[in-house]
Amino acid sequence: MEIPILRRKPSYATITQALEKLKLKPSSWEGNAEPEDAKLGDDGSDNAFLMSVIMSEFDWLQDTQDKAGKTLSIDEQKERLVQEASSRISERCGRSAAGEMTRTWVIPKSLNTPEIRFDIREPPLTGDQIGLKTWGTSFVLAKRLEYIGSEYLGALVDNESISYLPTVLELGAGTGLVGMAAAAIWSTNVLLTDLEDIQDNLLFNINKNIATVTELNGSISGDVLDWTKPQEALELLIVTQFEVVIAADPMYDHEHPALVVEMITKFLKKGSESRALVAIPLRDTHTEGMALNFSTLMENSGFSAVYRDHESFKDDWTSEDDVQVQWTIWRRVDRTLTP
Repeated sequence: MEIPILRRKPSYATITQALEKLKLKPSSWEGNAEPEDAKLGDDGSDNAFLMSVIMSEFDWLQDTQDKAGKTLSIDEQKERLVQEASSRISERCGRSAAGEMTRTWVIPKSLNTPEIRFDIREPPLTGDQIGLKTWGTSFVLAKRLEYIGSEYLGALVDNESISYLPTVLELGAGTGLVGMAAAAIWSTNVLLTDLEDIQDNLLFNINKNIATVTELNGSISGDVLDWTKPQEALELLIVTQFEVVIAADPMYDHEHPALVVEMITKFLKKGSESRALVAIPLRDTHTEGMALNFSTLMENSGFSAVYRDHESFKDDWTSEDDVQVQWTIWRRVDRTLTP
């Protein structure tokens, strides 16, 4: 479909169809967001068209009907067209300019698990509420959970060899992708936690995807956990020691490495069999420094790294360059064996 030229006085339906074709599908790091119709916008004319829609008086339009048969006045048509054009421009200005969106995240089928699809809502970003966005690290880690579970957490997540289900805690769950994926892939019960401001959206996503998790014999729930107030943390829970603690991209300020170490120390079950899984993106010197500081603090707090790996990913928030994510499995050191 060609982009309509407004001076030729196209119909409301024609303009609406063009605006719909220019909609950018949200990226899930399997590829960049692209216009649904590749013929639109390949010469940069899409932005000019969008601006012309916003500025036009549309003096040639007449009353018409929408797809539902409702009569639309000229003013109503103008309002809808301007609103749609504004949305298309926001989509091209990056995630922080876009409104609420829902992304479908697909965990590929494997020999042991079916394809799993999670519908994740992301509200408009406001202030520093970065937990309202699904970060690239979460998707990378979610797709690696089956491998990590079978290779490094077997005694904890292999339900065929044990008679109980492990309890898993996620720190800084954000939109909930990693915790829900862990519950589904490992067929276990996961508690997803984050700050109170993030909780409403987290619980929304939990409720939206609970059937998917339940079908795979998993269980998910959410709770508030403020790392700066450990004395108030999870105080209503009967169990506060977890076999596995997960944290994906949990650090963005200098005090966070110490806080994450404190939370792992507090909530990871005592003994050398429990495990902490922490994934940190190495975006720049700041995050590289936090990753190094975190590792040092973990070692000084009685933990050792069982396994560490790196993987590349793309984030639709930042540049098109690949970013390395470092994920590490930690265990408590059995100090009784130390001479």
